Amino acid sequence: MTYIGMSQDTESEKAGREAAGEAKNQIIGKDSISWVLAFCGGRHEPDKVLSGIRSELGNVDIYGGSAAGIITNSSLGYTGYECGLAVFTAPFPVPEVVLIDNMKEGEYEAGRNLGAGLEKITEEGDTVLIFYDNVRSSPPPVLYTASQLVDGLYAGLGGKNLHIIGAGMVGDFTFSPSFIYSGSRTMKHSVIAVALPKTLTPNTTIMHGCTPVSSFLEITKINGPVLYELDGQPATDVFSEMLDIDHASLGDSNIPFLVTLGRKYGDTYSPYNERAYVNRLIINVNPEDGSVTLFEADFQLGTKVQIMSRDNRMMAESVEKRTTELLETIDRKKTEFALYIDCAGRASGFSGSEVEEAGIVRKIIGDSMPLLGFYSGVEIAPLLGRSRPLDWTGVLTVFTNE
Repeated sequence: MTYIGMSQDTESEKAGREAAGEAKNQIIGKDSISWVLAFCGGRHEPDKVLSGIRSELGNVDIYGGSAAGIITNSSLGYTGYECGLAVFTAPFPVPEVVLIDNMKEGEYEAGRNLGAGLEKITEEGDTVLIFYDNVRSSPPPVLYTASQLVDGLYAGLGGKNLHIIGAGMVGDFTFSPSFIYSGSRTMKHSVIAVALPKTLTPNTTIMHGCTPVSSFLEITKINGPVLYELDGQPATDVFSEMLDIDHASLGDSNIPFLVTLGRKYGDTYSPYNERAYVNRLIINVNPEDGSVTLFEADFQLGTKVQIMSRDNRMMAESVEKRTTELLETIDRKKTEFALYIDCAGRASGFSGSEVEEAGIVRKIIGDSMPLLGFYSGVEIAPLLGRSRPLDWTGVLTVFTNE
């Protein structure tokens, strides 16, 4: 069984204790606690949260990390003081994990080591949760690159196909320092993979919410996440013209709130389908050298991209449609719990949306199954043939117990 608890107390140890106590009070009979999935806001002292959880649940393994906010069946918040967790009881076994603590030495190599470790402990088709420390340093925020981490992971897996879901952990909306929970302690510059029991079957859908507002543009100069030219023109000139924003004011504009840059997979000129796009957030605009900085570094020289409008109405419609479709495909009697990994930028306090899109997920799920969600920096989910790091998405997975 799975039991959910949440606290919004500002005192760290008490928050962990309250969230754990709420879950513990729901446990039926003498079910023994197997392990815990836990997330807490970056304003908390993470070690004290762990201490609070263990004061209620004992010396259990705790996996997860920092999050900008928490989502459950009964509550939603992103003040930085939320603490949410899922308690798994017997017969769920303690999961096997792979922990890599050398991300500072390079994301690709860390991912390759992670994949090699998973190759040894998993079988074809197994489900794995991955959580990594998203923020290398702050302020200003310098981020670890998920695309390099995931590319390395697949290199280490050696062709094995796994259902990989995960997130880049953040402390809050300003990318304050992040961390992961490795089972027994708090860690930085690390990534952990949790191999879930084979009895759990994942059913995953991805919520989008962007529409193209430009024709296809070719990347003609790029260095990592820093994009300098589109179709031979400075990137800022292209954005200035497309968005009708004076070039001199571009650095002070709210471009990161308005648009993303999207790559369409498959047939370039097929009808629009949100599921064919991988979008990248823009985190910085530099009119001095004509560049914009993307959240990830997976776009290359020659990649065809489109400027995408971040559409709050479409975001809400996508959430309602995809959540409803997913629940219609599963046997509600076999559901164990739902996990919602939600880009922090989709919260109404950040996006300006009139509705909380995570609230739509909560409403549709209701009390039909335990729900734990959190606001992330990057979402990782299966898309177009493999798991990929995503931006400005919501990833909902409903686990059924077969």
